[in-house]
Amino acid sequence: MKRFKVNFFSCLVAAVLIPLLLTTAVAQAQAAPWTVVKSPNPLAGGNQLNGVASVSANDVWAVGVALTLHWNGKKWSVVKSPNTGPANQLYAVAAVSTNDVWAVGFFQTVSGTRQTLTLHWNGHKWSIVASPNPGSADNFFLAVAAVSTNDVWAVGEFSTVSSPFVFQTLIEHWDGTSWSVVASPNTGSAGNFLNGVTAVSTSDIWAVGSFIPNASSAAQTLTLHWNGTSWSVVPSPGTSDDILQAAAAVSTNDVWAVGSLIEHWNGTSWSVVSSPGAGGLKGVAIVSANDIWAVGDSNTSPFQTLIEQWNGTTWSVVASPNVGSGDNFLNAAAADPSSAQAWAVGDFANSSQQLQTLTEFNP
Repeated sequence: MKRFKVNFFSCLVAAVLIPLLLTTAVAQAQAAPWTVVKSPNPLAGGNQLNGVASVSANDVWAVGVALTLHWNGKKWSVVKSPNTGPANQLYAVAAVSTNDVWAVGFFQTVSGTRQTLTLHWNGHKWSIVASPNPGSADNFFLAVAAVSTNDVWAVGEFSTVSSPFVFQTLIEHWDGTSWSVVASPNTGSAGNFLNGVTAVSTSDIWAVGSFIPNASSAAQTLTLHWNGTSWSVVPSPGTSDDILQAAAAVSTNDVWAVGSLIEHWNGTSWSVVSSPGAGGLKGVAIVSANDIWAVGDSNTSPFQTLIEQWNGTTWSVVASPNVGSGDNFLNAAAADPSSAQAWAVGDFANSSQQLQTLTEFNP
């Protein structure tokens, strides 16, 4: 089943690796191949990775369904993390430093409603940090971005049981002491969803997702901007049923958003940038302005991993492994600019159709 990180759920390799020759105005070396790195699976099934963040080449975190994994430069290992409620899901992770990491998602209460979940890593252990829930029904975090120890943003959506039943954008801010809700606009009368967030500076933050104008309309792209004082809607292009799943920033005038299409912010406006991949992109990571990765999966079943690279001029599909005999999903990406290393994480269905963690690496 195709998965998207919208409407409060994360969108969701024995293949021959074919390095792709990148051609630009300036000659470049062949792109190094992506390879699968063994990752643990605590359960027989239901092992799913939704988010990844890189502190350094030897310090990477991946999070998922009641699961936190750490890469120490040699191997992935499970790190114990707290759970609250009968069901816990982490959708994103962001790092300030090796001793300051945030993971966000939601947990399900006994009554069945979902509440925001924020975990913090202090260098020794993960702990739950209280976060508000403005919705009387469901509250979700799907993305997180960190500017500094005292400046962290988490985004998602919430709903109430009042009529009409409509999801609203949810944005919360960590000021070093507590999480608080920050007012955010809602343009759709039938639904508003935030799936990704990226930070340039304390006064330059982008959140992306989709909105549904009315009950008879399809989804449209949604981009919100924080200028240090308030959040506002910035128009973004897209055709009917287009959504944005993730965002990453090079600078104030160089921001990327990916989903059912790829968009670029040049400091003045958003525009669609042509890309060759047939599928949905759910993660984007930046090595440099001329070296950007977008990851996701195909639109055909069984779903296959999809990785695209920006070389400063064009996007091109790069070969990526598929280890599962069934579906293979890449849900998030992270990069370490100092080493130029990149990670993509997700999950695949084994021969028993049980979900297993999937981590792929580009050196």
